[in-house]
Amino acid sequence: METKYRESSSMRVTPSVFVFVLSTFTKCTFGENILLNSVLHLRTVMELEKMVATVVEKNQELAGDIARIKHDMNVLRLRNKNLKLDYENLEHDIKNIKSQFQEYLNRSDKTKLENVRERLEYLEAITKQITPRTCEALANLGITKTGTYLVDPDGSLFGDPPIQVLCDMGTGQSKIHYCSARFYGKDLDNHCTEPGCYSRKVAYNASMEQITALINQSATCLQQISVEELVHESPSRQQYDCISAALNFGDTPYAWWLDRNGQPQYYWDGANAGKHLCHCGLSGYCINRKLPCNCDAVAPESENNSGTITNSTALPITELRFGGLYFQGQKADYKLGGLVCRGHAPSLENQGKSCLSLRLAGNTRMSFLINRIEGRIDVVPCRMELEVTDTDFQVGTGVHIAEHGIYFDAYRTTPISTTGFICFDGTEVNFGNAMEPNSGIFTAPLDGIYEFHFHYSSQSMTIGVELRRNGRTQGILYTSGEDTKMPGQSILLDLKKGDKVYAYLEEGNLAKSEGRHAHFLGYLLYPV
Repeated sequence: METKYRESSSMRVTPSVFVFVLSTFTKCTFGENILLNSVLHLRTVMELEKMVATVVEKNQELAGDIARIKHDMNVLRLRNKNLKLDYENLEHDIKNIKSQFQEYLNRSDKTKLENVRERLEYLEAITKQITPRTCEALANLGITKTGTYLVDPDGSLFGDPPIQVLCDMGTGQSKIHYCSARFYGKDLDNHCTEPGCYSRKVAYNASMEQITALINQSATCLQQISVEELVHESPSRQQYDCISAALNFGDTPYAWWLDRNGQPQYYWDGANAGKHLCHCGLSGYCINRKLPCNCDAVAPESENNSGTITNSTALPITELRFGGLYFQGQKADYKLGGLVCRGHAPSLENQGKSCLSLRLAGNTRMSFLINRIEGRIDVVPCRMELEVTDTDFQVGTGVHIAEHGIYFDAYRTTPISTTGFICFDGTEVNFGNAMEPNSGIFTAPLDGIYEFHFHYSSQSMTIGVELRRNGRTQGILYTSGEDTKMPGQSILLDLKKGDKVYAYLEEGNLAKSEGRHAHFLGYLLYPV
């Protein structure tokens, strides 16, 4: 750069000298006209000089930019060197961390792993406590993905542990799988000739208590034929394929299934308990229309009987039995699906009617108030940890509470001198409206032990008042003498619904005194 700058400086001097020499030479040799032309040439040279000066100035600016770029490159080289050093340090740290982590995994001290295991067990316990009872309850919590979930149909914190069910969130149905999907007559190495000689128990992945609780809480339940039918929403069926193998031959049943109570059932569709019937028999399309099932025709070709078992009081099917296979060509093929339940059972009109209704409603407390008789509530302990068939599941205590209070206080402010029913001018309280003041008669609205009181202000020589039930005297008030007195009488009566109690003036008169001079009051102590 310095060499170029010196060259540029030399060029700046040379044109000026050249112009001066040219100007002098022209003047001396050619005169004024030649000098004028030289001036024009001089202007051109001056413009050239300006251009050269501009180029020099730009050249200087570029020289400054190049210097800055060199400085920046030096800075970048230094930073790159530092980055390489940081990267090497980071690689070293990563190697140390990996080594420490591997050492942590391999060391014999398992305290932290035990803590993790304890934490997982705790979370599992909490999950079981808050497990919803049905798939519908899960859907109400916002779960929309179909899959296998834990549910606890018999309620949290008591009964059997939660069970796994397949929840179809699109249809709102729950499915309980069972261990065996299908089996065939070829399983019989020795021909099974007797009725029901071959049996196959159905093992579900849930306890019978939990299954029953799910059924009781569902609107409908039925037995599935296969998983594929569940996916495609086709009717759930139990199917029996047969070649020359009868379900019933004459009056002899050769095949049946056992319900959850262990009772044999001979129908293969619907809820037709006590009947031998198949779906084709209901629709009228059996190959022999005189028979209720296709297989009963013992045809030498493959036939099947299928149907939907919908009897919720019988489901789930716990065992399959069949027989009557005498010959080599005979075959029996059962296919049975899982238990599928849909919807929610309608709410009971009175959920407090029994311990069972309380359990189905989701209650888990030990004791409840149970409505058993109109107007009365019984205190009954419900031992929810027991089975409903246990004699101690619900045991009466003999403690009863009136569902609604019954009590009255009737008063009289006017005198009465005629013997007969004592009527009243009004009531201070008359809860339950069992006292009719105009007639003076109290009518028991329900069975129970009642207490009655009667008192009056006496200003007569002799007064006799009786407390009567249905015309029979139960208590007597009697006064004599001229002094003012306030006699009274209290009685307990065991009344039946509809019994009538009243005060009866037998003798004398009830004279007027200040305020309410006679009171008749009563109340229900204990319903029975």
